[in-house]
Amino acid sequence: MIQPIYRILEVCLYSLLNFLPFLALALYPFRDNLRFSGHKTALLIAALTCIQVFVGLYASFFPGSTAGILSLISTASYAVFYFTAIKKHPGQLLFTLLMLSNIANFTVIASKCLEGLFFPDLALQQYRYSMSLFILLVEAAIAFPVFHFIKYIYAPAMSAHTSGHDWNYLWLIPTTFYLIWYYVIYGNSTLTSLEIALIPKNAIILLFINAGAILVYYIVSKLILDQNKILNLQQQNHQLQLQTLQYERLQTRINDARRAAHDMHHHIAIIQDYLNAHNYSGLELYLDQYKKKMPDNKPISFCENSAANVVLHYYAQEAEQYNVTYSAYVNIPENCGIDSSDLVVLLGNLLENALDACKACTDPQKQIVIRATNDEHSLCITVDNSFTNKIRKSPDDNFFSSKHTGIGLGTLSVKTIVSKYNGVCRFEWRDNIFYSSAIFFKNLTTKP
Repeated sequence: MIQPIYRILEVCLYSLLNFLPFLALALYPFRDNLRFSGHKTALLIAALTCIQVFVGLYASFFPGSTAGILSLISTASYAVFYFTAIKKHPGQLLFTLLMLSNIANFTVIASKCLEGLFFPDLALQQYRYSMSLFILLVEAAIAFPVFHFIKYIYAPAMSAHTSGHDWNYLWLIPTTFYLIWYYVIYGNSTLTSLEIALIPKNAIILLFINAGAILVYYIVSKLILDQNKILNLQQQNHQLQLQTLQYERLQTRINDARRAAHDMHHHIAIIQDYLNAHNYSGLELYLDQYKKKMPDNKPISFCENSAANVVLHYYAQEAEQYNVTYSAYVNIPENCGIDSSDLVVLLGNLLENALDACKACTDPQKQIVIRATNDEHSLCITVDNSFTNKIRKSPDDNFFSSKHTGIGLGTLSVKTIVSKYNGVCRFEWRDNIFYSSAIFFKNLTTKP
């Protein structure tokens, strides 16, 4: 039977209103983590939209036993697209989908309830224009608070540095709310889903359940942001400790140099006595002993940039303690276009990871090589280090930590800093050498 064109348009409008706004909300927190280019992602969204509209048309005009299969196709296609198109921890994606699914279900039930109050005859039919009208009104009513929460609280929490371990369990929170409202609304009822949706009490119950859920989501997001602030403060504290330690070591070397200069005339007098007595063997022995007592002549300055120099010198001392060959060929000017705090965190994470890998390395010839080149167009920093431990990566292309459960925060921090300056970073490994590189392009604005 051929359907009237207005009915086809009604179903299409309903399908679009019930799909696209929530897809936009689902993509917004991860807009910087898309796996494909913008063009390819748009094509995938168009294909997914066609599937959702087709499912809506088929369910409306060919009702029957296929309803469950159609619902499965709709849900599965949505999930496959979402988990494929976004490079993030699966727990974060599942949390987001379930959270928005709860809000979408409330929108549908509240809209059907309002339709039943104002258009009781049309409410008994599927996907009429009146239903689309109230979906539009309900979405408009909740748009500001929901988008405000996602933009200013939820999205920053999704971008925060976390180990990833927490997201293995946090997705259970929206799952629990989903099961609660589903049981409360449908669990002990013999009514059809349409009859249930037309009861105002159910819409009110669902409103309070979702309000409570949003409050819990808000608390979880704030806890994640607070945890991230603590991590940032720890990194800043580590930077201050490096600077303090470098200052103390510098003072020690200055005092050693002063003492050596003060004692020099005594040594000259003794050398003169050996020469006058033609005691060359004694002079040679004396000079050998004197060389061992001379101040450390290793370079204090690796580059012009004082912030980078602090980190490079600190890890040079640490590498020496663990018998790691440490080579630095660094040209970083004082004004390199990168904030000192960001540069310290970047180099600190790269060198800390390199030193940790060398500590666990079984190769006696372990080494760390740092190179940095600077020109009018870019600043390039590379760190190569020996390693023998196993490297594991997560599905969202991050590295698992070798020191604790979950994602390593060091490489995540490096990626974030490089992205802030619109740069490029890469991590590769072969032949028991791990290669880390970061390129910053000059004259490009930073991300907020």
